[in-house]
Amino acid sequence: MSTSLLLPIMLPMSAFALAASISPGPVNIVCLSSGTHYPIAQGLNFVTGATLGFIALFLCIGAGLYSLLNVLPLLEAFLRWAGLLFLLYLSYQLLQHDGRLQERSADNAPGFITGAVMQWLNPKAWLASAAGIAAYTSVIARLLA
Repeated sequence: MSTSLLLPIMLPMSAFALAASISPGPVNIVCLSSGTHYPIAQGLNFVTGATLGFIALFLCIGAGLYSLLNVLPLLEAFLRWAGLLFLLYLSYQLLQHDGRLQERSADNAPGFITGAVMQWLNPKAWLASAAGIAAYTSVIARLLA
């Protein structure tokens, strides 16, 4: 595989990845909140979990998990409802918050597992992964053919 074949696709793929990763979403909001409420080491635990959780989700979708959801509609329904409940929970938490930054102990900071699981419940992560896989794997396959 020649790198000159892949260079034309690298800029749009990188722009897509940047836009998908910095656009507002539940995980980014919790990252921001962790950064303002907890020591940096605690926040990095969450960010590392979220990053690795997204990579795992992306690889699983690329390996065919999205096709599996068409075969098992009950799994798709479960994930849809879990994502909805997660977004409602976050919305409720935002509604209850008074807007002031409060000192909290590092014991309550969201951790590695929370970050990883949040990506699997994050509708934005599913859409970005499915769209990225669909858009760029077909382009690379055409370049290699």
